[in-house]
Amino acid sequence: MAELIPLTLQDAPALIEGVFPAQKVSFEAQTERKAGAAQTLTGLGSYWKGRKPLILVRAIVLGSLLPQTDDHEKDLEIFESLMGFDYEGLARRALIQNAIKPKDFASLIALGSPWDFFSYTIKSSDISAEEVETWEFPFDADAKGIT
Repeated sequence: MAELIPLTLQDAPALIEGVFPAQKVSFEAQTERKAGAAQTLTGLGSYWKGRKPLILVRAIVLGSLLPQTDDHEKDLEIFESLMGFDYEGLARRALIQNAIKPKDFASLIALGSPWDFFSYTIKSSDISAEEVETWEFPFDADAKGIT
């Protein structure tokens, strides 16, 4: 294990001095700014002009703390991964925000026995359990009266 030497990075340039994904941070800050529920102080009725989006503050602090290396692409990759701006983080948030409904999923995949993998609840008296058991994916949920 490497020994920790105090103040070795004291004069090292910070990551924010070399690479900083301004467009991604700006996009995320704007998204946060538009989210009314995320703005606690505004929601409580107070007016605070100096409030900065939290994602912007986090990005600046992290960029200031991380040291810069000779490989700027790798630095940017690590920074984006830690901030959740990488493809996996963006995809994870997109799935949470725009959750795929089961009826949409049923129209996209092919499965011979979908009920081995999924469960269902019949809310309409127009459809019987025996009829549902015979369905295979893909199917048009709207045509079958499923919401």
